[in-house]
Amino acid sequence: MVIRNDRPVLVDTFLVTAVLTVLALRVYLAAANYPQLGGNGLHVAHVLWGGLLMAIAMTILLSVLTPESQLVAAAIGGAGFGMFIDELGKFLTSDNNYFFKPTAALIYAVFVLFFLTARELRRYRTLTPRENLVNAVEASKELALGHVSRDTRTHALAWLSGSDQSSPLTTVLRTQFEQSVPAPESRSRLHALEAAARGRYLAIVHNRWFGRVIVAVFCVQAVAVVLSVAVTLATAAGAIVGSADAAQEWNATFTGGPLFWLTLVGTVIVGGFTVVGVTRLPRSRHRAYRAFATALLIDLLLVQPFTLLDTGFAGLAQVFVDLALLLALGYMQGEEKQVPVAAQPLARVS
Repeated sequence: MVIRNDRPVLVDTFLVTAVLTVLALRVYLAAANYPQLGGNGLHVAHVLWGGLLMAIAMTILLSVLTPESQLVAAAIGGAGFGMFIDELGKFLTSDNNYFFKPTAALIYAVFVLFFLTARELRRYRTLTPRENLVNAVEASKELALGHVSRDTRTHALAWLSGSDQSSPLTTVLRTQFEQSVPAPESRSRLHALEAAARGRYLAIVHNRWFGRVIVAVFCVQAVAVVLSVAVTLATAAGAIVGSADAAQEWNATFTGGPLFWLTLVGTVIVGGFTVVGVTRLPRSRHRAYRAFATALLIDLLLVQPFTLLDTGFAGLAQVFVDLALLLALGYMQGEEKQVPVAAQPLARVS
């Protein structure tokens, strides 16, 4: 029987650490002109260090029982996996080519599959009473350690409310957690930095210009899509009526092969959703934001993998732009749910 761990921070930490490790490695190696550890015919590739870090993470998980150890193992394992997957190009080419251009697209696809699988695993159905109880039992380790955090207490009581109420264990654990006194929150330097970053983020997103800037970005994209379609139609019309320049440009544009067509189709779909979102803005910002989010997800999941095949790691800039816009839209959608979904002037976007 599969019992899901209802602590998404563990998988999120693993994935974020792995992605940051790949990016940090690529930046460092390029800046340092790709140094090699070894000599006299030896080269200690960082895939070996990645394997060592993953082995350390497994050792921690198998040897230590505290909740903090799981988070540490997730971070170490993520760094190890990032070092491992960064060397993918060497193992796909006969000449061990680290600079194999499709590597960026393949690594990107691996992380996307990891993310989608983890999200589906945690969302495809709600936790069963048995899963809720097991998660509460896992959290009860802090009771034995004598320092229950406020977050653990809150989550444990929520899990117990979804557990089998006829189980004696549910009753006992609820009593123990209700009687427990949350440990004082530590104010470490890391906590202070996190609080400062959160405060800066909230200051930005609550600025009255924040929503307007995000919407303006999508409006510009929609205008660009319309202009691109217009230029394409004009080129096609010129080729039909016999213009040699238009025919040459048309032929040069549409001889890019399957990769070009896949990217083109995805881009057109993304542009279509963007235009739909702009047209919905005067009537319903909620629906407009949902269309924008759909466009971004299609771009991230269908367009960018093919784009990276051609551009390599340099194409990740657009990925980060999409992710930033998606996070901003997530905040704006959450704010929109707090007010009636109705026709509101664009000037009042906040």
